[in-house]
Amino acid sequence: MRTDLNERLATELREWMPVGQRYLVALSGGRDSMALMHFLNVAGYRDLVLCHVNHCLRGEESDGDEVLVKETGEAMGLRVFSTRIGVKAIAEKRKLSIETAAREVRYSWFSEVARKEKCCRVVTAHHSEDQVETVLINFFRGSGSRGISGMKCHSHRDVDGVELELFRPLLAVERERIDKYVEVNGIAFREDSSNAEAFALRNRVRHRLLPEVESIFGRNVRGAVLRAAELSRRDEAWMQANLDNLSVKMSKGLDVKRLRELPEALRDRCIMGWLRESGVPNCGFDEVSRVSEVAMSMDRPAKLSLPGDFHVRRREGVLFLEGPQP
Repeated sequence: MRTDLNERLATELREWMPVGQRYLVALSGGRDSMALMHFLNVAGYRDLVLCHVNHCLRGEESDGDEVLVKETGEAMGLRVFSTRIGVKAIAEKRKLSIETAAREVRYSWFSEVARKEKCCRVVTAHHSEDQVETVLINFFRGSGSRGISGMKCHSHRDVDGVELELFRPLLAVERERIDKYVEVNGIAFREDSSNAEAFALRNRVRHRLLPEVESIFGRNVRGAVLRAAELSRRDEAWMQANLDNLSVKMSKGLDVKRLRELPEALRDRCIMGWLRESGVPNCGFDEVSRVSEVAMSMDRPAKLSLPGDFHVRRREGVLFLEGPQP
């Protein structure tokens, strides 16, 4: 699907992203976010707060991004919240990739600004190419329908105790359309030289994996990836809508008899949701499969250790959790 940055898109956007509300706009200074800033202004959004993080990864280039964001805010009469954080040191300390550390730092900054501004609505410039890359990354990580469905135009994310409401108005817009919009409107932006480097997984997917896959198939596969994501999103929405009607949850845990009656996909989904709601960290396919085995097994002992020093037990027809000891 080709979607231009035009009045039609602006009209559709106003239906689910009301113009009269305040929004925090994630502004890096790059092409995509500067196009988003311009488009929101043209679409009638005025109560905007610009949020920028200088990751201190590219020296003078990073400082130039920060200057552009501040100048843009000043020219538009908007407030700018900018911070400088040494992401490389954080990545090393937390044993994370630079890409993951940078993302965590950005969302923590959004959360901090959200508290100050009493506004939890955050707008980002993710577009369809970002969606394709996200879906492929999640697929090769072995994600289920939730991961393969990719990002949502509208979602929520709890960060540092703040529930951020995330908006991605350009998620269906192709990168070439954004490039054209920037060119036609003469929008100033900063080129991030690190986007061409192979240190980040997303960059390798963009510059190496996708071109190779398209070379093998002899065509552009991005549309097919996006269709697969949309089909997974619909399946995910259907399953999620039906979870509350399954009568599995009990005051102390999950009803084992009811779990055994469910199809495997719904049973695993119930278990995954239960583990996450209970605060068990790092829940994935393996953890859910092991808990499912405890539920289905007729043998004893029915006990299993989980990450975070949690334990799951099956007793008298109930599957329940024991939390970490003080």
